[in-house]
Amino acid sequence: MFRLTVISTIAALGAFSAAEGKALLNIAKKSEWTPEPCEELEPGKPCAKLYEHPQGSTTVMPCPVESHTNADGCAALFGGKGDGEQCPQITCPKALGVTMKLVCTGGCCPTCWAPDHVIGLDRHKALENPAVVDPAPQAPTTCGGVRCFEPVCAEGQKKGHVEGDCCYSCVPGR
Repeated sequence: MFRLTVISTIAALGAFSAAEGKALLNIAKKSEWTPEPCEELEPGKPCAKLYEHPQGSTTVMPCPVESHTNADGCAALFGGKGDGEQCPQITCPKALGVTMKLVCTGGCCPTCWAPDHVIGLDRHKALENPAVVDPAPQAPTTCGGVRCFEPVCAEGQKKGHVEGDCCYSCVPGR
């Protein structure tokens, strides 16, 4: 109801048609998103928290240590580097009219991100591709829905399965 009222009000002011008002409202909604609270995510879905720049600065610094999935790896990456040199100094682009935001998702440095419901991501689930082959019969049960491709192996290699993998890969030939 609120949405329809806003669109009607914008249109009534004569500034925009109802369709233009609706488009403006959609753009506004797409810039106001925040990641879902981590405690509300289904198990296995990565947690994303908005990155906060140091007060009064636009310098991109490392994500909080408690959010790192591999704190030792981050410490090695940052070793000997000064503030502002540890992470790439990035700003997030607009994609399909939506500004992505810097988030910390377990890595050492923030990355640009937006949830799938904000920027529609084409995961090619319906794509019919003649190069797609079935997963290896030995694949773990967690490989449901995976899309595999026939490996093209170099000389001395052959198609084979590596335990724990979903798809065949190239392994040393005999």
